[in-house]
Amino acid sequence: MKKLLIFTITILLFTHTTLQADTKGKFDYYTLALSWMPAFCESKPNRRECQNQDEKRFDATHFILHGLWPNVKGDKRYTYGYCDVSKSVIKKDKKRRWCKMPKLDLSKNVRKNLNQFMPSTASCLQRHEWYKHGSCSGLSEEDYYALSNQLVEKFSKTDFSQYIAKHVGKNVKRKTLLKKFDKEFGKGSRSSLVLRCKKVRRKSLLTEIQIHLKKNFRVTDDFGKMFLKEKLRVHGNCPRSFKIDEVGV
Repeated sequence: MKKLLIFTITILLFTHTTLQADTKGKFDYYTLALSWMPAFCESKPNRRECQNQDEKRFDATHFILHGLWPNVKGDKRYTYGYCDVSKSVIKKDKKRRWCKMPKLDLSKNVRKNLNQFMPSTASCLQRHEWYKHGSCSGLSEEDYYALSNQLVEKFSKTDFSQYIAKHVGKNVKRKTLLKKFDKEFGKGSRSSLVLRCKKVRRKSLLTEIQIHLKKNFRVTDDFGKMFLKEKLRVHGNCPRSFKIDEVGV
């Protein structure tokens, strides 16, 4: 009985600690996750955002928003989340019933830009990202997505982004991209970059990049000044060479 009591108390303490760790604003850095939509649509062609994709759309030649994730050090699986979110909403999110989750309070301008920079609003991805990640940022829904839109727009103007756009439909080397990143944003900047790839029909495609940003960064045209300087040892999975996919191929 004594051992059972100790075990029960331990479980309760652990649960309490876990809940405390998921307190709003208690994080160490951000991860800006930017997807490459043509590659995403290769494996999910039936998604609403993929059915009307064409070469003239922004996401045909630019990285688009997957999410802006507040993270804590050592949490490589990004489990920190759902701050002050009800169990019923979390349940819907876990079942991927995103369009059944409560609507977000966004201005017309922010919503308009978000539809461009996050095409998966067609599948209500913005609600999933807010309730799981944005709710822990300490920002309002409006400010969180205004900031996210701004980051996507500024990154689209970088030399790195332009290099990717010029190589749509071609293979690139991982080593070359890392060098490009360092050249533009400063030596060692590659430690803030994670390259994600997926094999589709035996071809390795770049699907996403993730960039680690300081918690209290100030938005600037010099993206490198926003990077987290600490090396997190979070590695990507891209091979030595991979393809920058194009729309409909």
